[in-house]
Amino acid sequence: MAIEYKQHPHYVPIIKWQTWEQRALAHIPASVAKRTLPCIEVRLPAQHRVMLDSYAEVWKYPALIDYSDPEGTLTTSRIKELKEFLSAVKGSGLLASPVLNPATANVDYPAIAPLLGKRSVALRLRLADVEQSSKAIATVKAALAIPGLAAAADRLIVDLGYTPVSTQASVASLSTSLAIMKSLGFKHIHLASGSFPSSLMHINGAGHVTRKDWALWEVVSAQNPALFLGFSDYGPLNPNWSEETLTRRGGRVVIRYALDDKWRIIRGQNATTAESIAISQLLLALYAAEYQGATFSFGDKLISDRADPAVPEKDKKCGHYHITEFWTHHISYVVKKQY
Repeated sequence: MAIEYKQHPHYVPIIKWQTWEQRALAHIPASVAKRTLPCIEVRLPAQHRVMLDSYAEVWKYPALIDYSDPEGTLTTSRIKELKEFLSAVKGSGLLASPVLNPATANVDYPAIAPLLGKRSVALRLRLADVEQSSKAIATVKAALAIPGLAAAADRLIVDLGYTPVSTQASVASLSTSLAIMKSLGFKHIHLASGSFPSSLMHINGAGHVTRKDWALWEVVSAQNPALFLGFSDYGPLNPNWSEETLTRRGGRVVIRYALDDKWRIIRGQNATTAESIAISQLLLALYAAEYQGATFSFGDKLISDRADPAVPEKDKKCGHYHITEFWTHHISYVVKKQY
């Protein structure tokens, strides 16, 4: 396990509540899960029904639950579903903290407060422009003035969306703003962003994508080590991806393999089982030094099994399992090797 940031709060991957992501969460080993606090985005009514039916079976540890839309709005139907989740889910669901937007918390918090029980609340501040971080302090202050919320809110996620281009001045300003925000009374503060592109069409076969989200977090964290800034990201998924683009998943199989400063990309030509096997063999043949081994994560085992001719084809998990693969490897890599 990494020890450099052992005093920092849990790693917060922002992950969708969809079938293959659910399988990823279910296959995170306890040693990694105990250092991971997923922010689970629940977007569709069908996803909500699965939350009610099987949340506690999928994830057995504390988590953050965000029912808002991509803009951070809890519509009437969404807040109704969040209230149902808070009142109905038992087991590990009692460890799940709802996520609220500080800009609308004056309406949202009173609606859910009676159902919280012993749960805490996390605030997720979405910043479209890093230059607005100092102005956003007033938004957070106003939220904490709502009766009862300051006592319930123990965590703030400052979400930059797509990882911005930074300068020395913008990093210093952001670090200062984060310190002020944490001083308002939060036990933990996290910086979130995502740098995975919306398209991989520029990669034909093998290539890579730079992990600018981790690089930015490292620079901002180093500005003020005493802040114990938490790391949060969108993994190997574009932060602007939404369920509206769901049909675009599966046109080609892709390996998105997290490393220290990049994702190794192996992009197939189609979505067949044969192509899943081929790109797995290619990863192990061309990038053996980067591959972490079959025991590193569930995703690494999937890659190993596909590439192994001794494993029957019927036992090779392909297609959408690449989503489960990249998430289990990514989360394990951050926790074991970086954070």
